[in-house]
Amino acid sequence: MKKAWQRCLVFGLVALMLASGALVRPSTAADDKAAQERLSKDTFNAMEVIRSKYVVPVDYEPLAKAAIYGMLRTLDPHSNYFDPKSFAEMNSEHRSQYFGIGALVGSRNRHVFIVEPYKGTPAARAGLRYGDQIVMVDTKNADNWTVPQVANALRGERGTRVRVTVERAGVAEPITVSIERDAVALPAIPSYYLLRPGVGYIGLTRGFHSTTSDELMMVMAELKEQGANSFVLDMRGNPGGFLDQAIKVSEKFIQRGQIVVSVHGREGRYFDRELRAEAGSPETVPLVVLINGGTASASEIVAGAIQDHDRGLIVGENSFGKGLVQHIFNLSGGAGLTLTIARYYTPSGRLIQRDYSNGSFYEYIVKRSAPGDEAAASKPRTDEKFTDLGRPVFGGGGIDPDIKVESSFATTGTQNALYHGLFYFVRELTAGQVAAAPPSFKLKGIEFDHKLKPNEFLITDEILKAYREFMHRFVREHPEFRLTPAQVDDNLPWARLQIRKEVLEAAYGSDTAQRALADLDSQVQRAVAELPNAANLAERARAKRSTVQLK
Repeated sequence: MKKAWQRCLVFGLVALMLASGALVRPSTAADDKAAQERLSKDTFNAMEVIRSKYVVPVDYEPLAKAAIYGMLRTLDPHSNYFDPKSFAEMNSEHRSQYFGIGALVGSRNRHVFIVEPYKGTPAARAGLRYGDQIVMVDTKNADNWTVPQVANALRGERGTRVRVTVERAGVAEPITVSIERDAVALPAIPSYYLLRPGVGYIGLTRGFHSTTSDELMMVMAELKEQGANSFVLDMRGNPGGFLDQAIKVSEKFIQRGQIVVSVHGREGRYFDRELRAEAGSPETVPLVVLINGGTASASEIVAGAIQDHDRGLIVGENSFGKGLVQHIFNLSGGAGLTLTIARYYTPSGRLIQRDYSNGSFYEYIVKRSAPGDEAAASKPRTDEKFTDLGRPVFGGGGIDPDIKVESSFATTGTQNALYHGLFYFVRELTAGQVAAAPPSFKLKGIEFDHKLKPNEFLITDEILKAYREFMHRFVREHPEFRLTPAQVDDNLPWARLQIRKEVLEAAYGSDTAQRALADLDSQVQRAVAELPNAANLAERARAKRSTVQLK
């Protein structure tokens, strides 16, 4: 029975290799069958040798996963394999929810902390808060776990319970809470409000899920009731998602019949098609779209359609450049595969996907996706196309903004290293352990739906002095970060802003903190300033279409 399962596994791997084009196809069906049998035999024999001869015992499952991952990596950076658990999690997130405790966790100095419990979730009800270090999950020591390990342990079936033990600054003994897992909502638009009278901000930052277009309609209606007559659509850091949602979001702004995106697949597969807006009455209000290096896939489709049709202006930094179409294939046992079957092109014919033929997977995924990293985007671009009004735009590297503006919150390598110590300082600060801080800095937990007051949690010179002293000790005690006291002192202006941002996140959540700091966000402020120009651009595009239709 085991032998049969092993052979089926190997034949499945080889079939995947042949279907995906990872191997050169033989010229005849007979040759194809012979090659498949030879490769399946070689793969099976290799697995048997590994199983019987390797220095420690090895199971088939990790070998099979590694084989599939290896095949997909020879194709492109976005084709991927998901085991049953991760495949189920991906599907639930695309439905704008998952089952777990509902908290954002992050790694700081090789430990995992609660960064933010989400509103209305089991984590929030259990009293978990910013800065809680996760040291145990159920009966397992989690002190040295990675973020994925902790996240996987916290997720689970709805109604099941998990015991979480945390160490909290200012509390002598660890705190253990028993939490019942539940559905956790993941709205695509976690934040929206009036930036100023008449200007609505829409933070479409969490991907294109099954509910995204419905959320957008609701949010725009609410903002209009509050007096909004123009919009800033923030898609910075939006990783993408469902294509149909990108179409529906685009047609909220562009005219019926206009192309949103073109899809081109392998020759002979008849997959090529143009996807057009079908809505009959799109919004005509002035529009500016914010993008950065984390804007990818479906969000690039929306930005490209708005730019190519001159519907609004794009402000910020170059987008990621992910223009490959993945189709989801269900595999046996609940596993799944996302395989690239086509490429996306903007209405003007620009290829969204940037080159991935040179460089490592790390450079493509991690380094380039960091907001503000323009290294790849700085290369000369020759794929010139034109918008409806004749403005030049370029393909092969994501979406270039019409107006480039660096982020106010971009960090250097030194600041990224300093952040680990800064986090520990804010953890102490919000626990009331910093004598120089006013009593208001001692938090009892997160407060949702807080009505912001002017100048909350300003970082005084006394607090900054306490931070400096704290960091000088941190530098001495943690030589692995290769920091110096001089680097701490040189980055005090950055630290003042970052400490306030962290405290606001700890007190009210990241969305409210972002709103509190909007006046310091250079990209948001430039977007507001460009709204009259965006209105003028859209009006000229409408006039040109009317002239063409009259002819």
